[in-house]
Amino acid sequence: MAVSSRRERAGGGAAPGARRFSYEQLDLLAGIAHDLGVAEDIPRALRRVLDQVEQVCGMRRGVITLLQSTDDELQAAITVSSISENSSHKMRYRPGEGITGTVFATGRALIVPDLARDPRFLNRSGLRQGLRERPMTFFCVPMVYREAVVGTLSCDKRGDAIADPELELAFLEEVASLLAPFVQRRRLEEQMDQFSHAVEPGGAFESLIGRSAPMEELKRLLVKVAQAPSTVLLTGETGTGKGVAARAVHALSPRAARPFVEVNAGAIPAALLESELFGHEKGAFTGALQRRVGVLERAGEGTVFLDEIGELPLEAQTRLLRVLQTRQFERVGGSETLSFRARIVAATNRDLDGAVNDGRFRPDLFYRLNVFPIRLPALRERGKADIMLLADHFVGHFARQMKKTIHRLDTPAIDMLTAYHWPGNVRELENVIERGVLLAEGTTIHGHHLPPSLQMSRYAPQPETAGSFHTLVRSYEVELITDALKDARGNQTQAAARLGLTKRIIQYKIRQYGIDYRSFR
Repeated sequence: MAVSSRRERAGGGAAPGARRFSYEQLDLLAGIAHDLGVAEDIPRALRRVLDQVEQVCGMRRGVITLLQSTDDELQAAITVSSISENSSHKMRYRPGEGITGTVFATGRALIVPDLARDPRFLNRSGLRQGLRERPMTFFCVPMVYREAVVGTLSCDKRGDAIADPELELAFLEEVASLLAPFVQRRRLEEQMDQFSHAVEPGGAFESLIGRSAPMEELKRLLVKVAQAPSTVLLTGETGTGKGVAARAVHALSPRAARPFVEVNAGAIPAALLESELFGHEKGAFTGALQRRVGVLERAGEGTVFLDEIGELPLEAQTRLLRVLQTRQFERVGGSETLSFRARIVAATNRDLDGAVNDGRFRPDLFYRLNVFPIRLPALRERGKADIMLLADHFVGHFARQMKKTIHRLDTPAIDMLTAYHWPGNVRELENVIERGVLLAEGTTIHGHHLPPSLQMSRYAPQPETAGSFHTLVRSYEVELITDALKDARGNQTQAAARLGLTKRIIQYKIRQYGIDYRSFR
């Protein structure tokens, strides 16, 4: 949201003229600028600033709220030391909601002279009980970075201790202007840390194999949405790995330690689907001999993965819509209203837009699910390098499973794999490699070990590769380096020699593209 510098006094009023800060305030601003400039631990430095504002200026209960990754909710991210983590967690606002949400949505700073009398005061943290006994003035200012509001800074002060409210507000705006770049830096660092951990062995992206540009964009989106509570809709052709992506969202989210419960709407008979989702009471229908806890209840505060959501019957769609709207549901045959606290990740390989137009899918449910859509790329869109990375991964997996020693795929087999159009995507490739490992009699998978459909594709004309110049160059470089490392058994010096490069250059490229050269040994 682009903003200009604006201020508003609750109930009207004009912005002040010259700013006449005290020596203590000017000294504090200089100290804040210096401390932030040399800080290595940004969250700790920001909290220290809030503590100093309270100690020097008497502005209490300082809070920095930031927008969640998907622009859907403000959350208290940094608070003064005296505020507990439990209280901080309760401070959540949608843009435009309450005083904090209003400041964020409008980009205007606000003074509320008597907080308890303002109808926008929500007191979700419970920190300001008994305010009617002594008027408390509340200040909230937007934090603006490059003309966009990234969060808010708020605090309060006893009304009888304020000589010039406009001057106090102006001072808080100066503090916010110093903090905003570092708040943005903190957000970027968190996303980078998350991404780094996710791509490590055993990380959330361990099963999302690939280095192509479409896969890197997919991973970026998954990291971005994971921290927010928003509903995610995964789309794409069958076999592209929507279940793997759903598990990555869960593993990267604050709900990672909570249950991940999966239900395939297309694999459960329509008569049983509502019972599976919502549970049922004893005697709810013939054969209901005891109470059953459904998926939505079992998930607790975790994640519910609704696969093949496009197959959901209309009656179940209506009940699911109510859950998303009210966060409440009842078991089939029951009257007790239960709270739904989990996050929903849905997936489909169908065209839901078309299903809505045909009357097979409720439009209001579609809009509720389509908060943050992510399309998974087809395997043919990812390039030859990704195909070979996946093939090598599956070779190792099935060789270990079958207790066989398979070192490599021969050149004809590689040509067949990279020439095929893969209508079944990653799942089809996995099945093909399993067959190859099963049929291989030595340490190499040969072309004749692959299905006849792939043996014919080697001779079929190939469509031109689509993509930007940089995407094509990246994919080609990854492919060349991967092939050279495979031929050199992971030896970087020999691989560099095969490509006519120096060892320093190939090491740089290996780091740049995140290629694991050890996997080729």
